[in-house]
This record gives sequence, C-alpha cells and structure tokens, in this order.
Amino acid sequence: MDFPGFLGNAGVKEAISAAFASGRFPHAIILQGETGCGKRTLAGLIARALVCRDREHAPCGACPACVRAAAGSHPDIRVVEGSGATRSLSVDAVKSLIADAYRMPEEADYSVYILLLGDRTLEPAQNKLLKVIEEPPEGAVFLLVCRSAEQLLPTIRSRAQCFTLRPPAEAEAAAWLVEHKNADPQKARELAVLCGGNLGRMQDELKGGGAGEAFALAKAIAGAVTATGSHRLLQAAAPLQKDRKLCREALSRLGVIFRDACVLRAGGKTLLGGAPEEADRLGSLPKKQLVRLAALPEEYLQKLDRNANMALLVTCLCQSLREAAGR
Repeated sequence: MDFPGFLGNAGVKEAISAAFASGRFPHAIILQGETGCGKRTLAGLIARALVCRDREHAPCGACPACVRAAAGSHPDIRVVEGSGATRSLSVDAVKSLIADAYRMPEEADYSVYILLLGDRTLEPAQNKLLKVIEEPPEGAVFLLVCRSAEQLLPTIRSRAQCFTLRPPAEAEAAAWLVEHKNADPQKARELAVLCGGNLGRMQDELKGGGAGEAFALAKAIAGAVTATGSHRLLQAAAPLQKDRKLCREALSRLGVIFRDACVLRAGGKTLLGGAPEEADRLGSLPKKQLVRLAALPEEYLQKLDRNANMALLVTCLCQSLREAAGR
C-alpha cells in the first residue's frame, strides 16, 4: 500500500501495509493523534486503497475507483461526522451508519466508513456504535478518527486496532511546505520548529493564523503569569472555558512562548512564539521555575483530551501557572 502525501509514521505505515497485503484487513481501526498530524489524510488513503482496483499499487490514483474516491463520490466510502461545537457523533448519526453498514458494497470489496468523532462522543452513541463493531457486517471497515482513544469506551478500544500518529520530522515537514505550498525555505523551517513538524498547524500559520484569538489569549496569559495577585491571570484565561478548540490552540501557543522564555534564560536569541516582550519578562524567572512552566501546557492538553470540565480545568491551570512561577 502506498501513502502519497502522508509523511513520517514509518511504523504505522508498515503495519497497515502488512494488513492490507495479507487480505485480512481489520474491520475497525482507531487513528489517534493531535490536531493537524494527518489522521484524516491517512483515513482517506486507507479508504481509497480498499476500493482501488490496482491491488499492487493501491491507492493508484488513476483507476476510476480512485478518481471517484478522491472526488468524494465513491459509493462505498462514507464519511460520518457530528454537528455542533464539539462535532461529536449523535445517536441518530450512528443509527443511520448502522442501517447503511448492512448493505453490500456497490462496486468494491469493502464498504468503508470514516468516523470523525469530534471532541466528545457521548456514551449512548458509543454503545450503539459498539454493537456494529462487535458484530461487523461482511466487508465493512470502520476507521475511527479522534484526538485520543481515551475518549472511547474500553469495549470499543478492545475491538479495534489503534494507531497513534505523530508529526513528521521537522526537516521533512519544512521540505513538504516548500514543495507543496511554495513557502519560503527559511519561513518553512521556522514554522516546522514552531509547530513541531505538525503540517496542519504549519499551514494554518502560513495563512496568518498567528494573529488569531488563540495567539492573543496566549500572550495575555503569559503576560499575567508574573502579575501580583491572581485576578489578572484568571481574567486573561477566562475565555478558554467557552471553546475546547480555542483552549487547545492557546495552550499550544503558550507552550511556545514558555519555550522562548527558556531560550532567553539560557542566553539564546532565536524566538518563535511571536511574543518577545512576554518571553523576556518570563525569562527573568529562575531556571527551575521556567522548566516547570514549560511543561504545564502539554500537561493540560492531556487533561483536555480526557474531557475535563472546562471551568475546573482553566481554574486549575491558572493555579498551576502561579505556583510554577513562584507566585
């Protein structure tokens, strides 16, 4: 199986290729990883390969099945996603999926369902999904796309093969951005470092995403970490409660600002977070405190993935930031 446009993740590619070549492809696969790491891209490639007529070079990209799949019109590939702010699957959406799954494929050997699970799929919908995964219809393959498999019921996880996707190496990601998005090489290298090789985030940054609300919030939070009293920090972080996606992006950007502060503390000059004043102010803190601050955004990203209560999470974040900064 080929993986055009999907970088890195050699182990994942090898395992999926082996399953594809064996002719006994798993009926359920979970693709988990941070936003922008290529989960949807890989799910699309797997779906195209399963319906491709050229088994030796799937997905070949040239046969009629691949052409229709690339255009989003292949009758044996379904993309199922939820609605609302969390984009999570509803019970009704799962009911429709189940009703469709028991039909025979129209053209290919498989009926492929790409399930975009959003931030939180409630237990009633997951229980219905579990039933079709436990006793899958012949020829049905379910590709579950999510940030973390921890958001799924243990019974679903136990019946699916799980793959964790990670961003490619920074050099590889930068080269891709230059080749496919005509990015300036120096800018591409800077974005690769800023985003840790995450191509989705790199492309957002290339479009000017750094001036968005998440960036402004991250700057405000970073600037309030060393303020006297807790009111300013709580006020700066309050908007994070309203939107998990916004919170996730702001935490990621905050991590880069803290990284810049560590660089300044160590005598370096290369800053990537776009907030030099905030980084400089934080850079005056003792090294031990800076190291602790730099670890907090990732710690709270993991808590966010576990569907923590947003109000409680943001309050605890502010407390942790102040403690780490010695306030």
